[in-house]
Amino acid sequence: MKIQNYVELIEKSAKSRRRILARGKPGCGKTQGAKQAAERLEMEFICSPLALYDPSVIQGYPVRENGQAGHVLYGDVYKVFHAVKPTIWWLADMGQAGETTLKAVMRIIENGEHMGKRLPDCVTVGGDTNDVSHGAGVYGMIEPLKDRFHTIIEVETDLDQVISYGLSNNWDTAVLAYLRNAPEALHDWKPEKSMKSGGATPRGWEYVSEWLAMGVDDREVICGKVGDGRGTQFLAFREMMNELPDINMVMMQPDTAPVPTNPSAQWLISMAVASKINNKTFGQGLKYLTRLPQMFRAGALLDAMRAEDVSRASKRLPKDYKPISSSRDFTAWAVSKDGKEIQEGGK
Repeated sequence: MKIQNYVELIEKSAKSRRRILARGKPGCGKTQGAKQAAERLEMEFICSPLALYDPSVIQGYPVRENGQAGHVLYGDVYKVFHAVKPTIWWLADMGQAGETTLKAVMRIIENGEHMGKRLPDCVTVGGDTNDVSHGAGVYGMIEPLKDRFHTIIEVETDLDQVISYGLSNNWDTAVLAYLRNAPEALHDWKPEKSMKSGGATPRGWEYVSEWLAMGVDDREVICGKVGDGRGTQFLAFREMMNELPDINMVMMQPDTAPVPTNPSAQWLISMAVASKINNKTFGQGLKYLTRLPQMFRAGALLDAMRAEDVSRASKRLPKDYKPISSSRDFTAWAVSKDGKEIQEGGK
C-alpha cells in the first residue's frame, strides 16, 4: 500500500478503533505516516518504541498499597491509560521487541485493560514492524499477537508522494530534484553487516535535507546517511546549482531569466520553481516553466499542487490561504491544451 493510502487508512481506522499493524522496509514512513494521520485528525499521538522496552515498562513498577501488591504505570503507558482526548497509541518496531514484552502488550490489546485499569475508549492502538527478511533484528512475532490486529498491511514507498511530502515540509529542493532525476535512489537500502549505511531511504533523504538546512554538506556526513554511491552522486548533482539562475530572479523575470539546457539542471530549476508556486505566483512560475520541456513543467506543477493537498490535509495552511486553483492564471492554464494534458497525465 502506498504511503498516502496508508495514512488515509489509519485516519479511517482511528475513528472506529480498528487496529492496524504496518510492515515495511526501514525508513519507508511507517511511524511517520501514523503520526501524520494523527495530526490530520487532531488526535494525540503517543509512540512507544517497543524495541527499547522490557516487560517492566509495560507492567509498571511494583508497589504495596493497603497490604496488597500492585503496579504503578509510568511513562508512555501511564499517558495512554490516563488519556482523555482522542489518542493514537503507536507501538513502533514491534518485531524487534522481546517475546515477554510482546506478551505484556498482547494482554492490553486483547482485553483492553491492564493491572485492573481500563484502556480509555478514546485510545486507538496501532503498530509497525520491519519484516524478517529486512535484516533489522526481526525474528518474527508471536502469532496470537498478530491475530489481535484487524489487518496487517505492507507500506511501500512512492516517489510522487514523497516529493509532495518533502515540498510541504520544506525539504531542500536539490534533494527533491535529485530524486526526480534518479527515482531509483529513493529507497535502495539493503542490510549492511558493517557499521555503514545500508543505502538510501525516504527517511534518510529527509535527514540529508535537514543537514543541508543546517549548512552541512560534508561528503562524509551525507554519505554516512544514504550510502557512498548515492551520497556522492547527489553531491555531484547538487553542484550544478551554482550554474542555475537565482530562483528569485526567475520568479520576478520569468520571460528573460536563463534556462539551463542540461536535463539534470532542468530538474533542479523546475523543482525550485515548484517550491515557490502558490496562488499569487502561479502565473510567474508558469511563464518560466513554459520555456522548459513539458516533462519538467508537468513535474513542477503537479508537485506543487500535490504538496498543497498534503499541507491542507495536515491542517498546516493559514486560515486565509487561497488555493493555487483559485488563481486566474491557473484557470486559464487548466482549460488550455497543455493544462489538460498535464492534469490528465497526473491522474
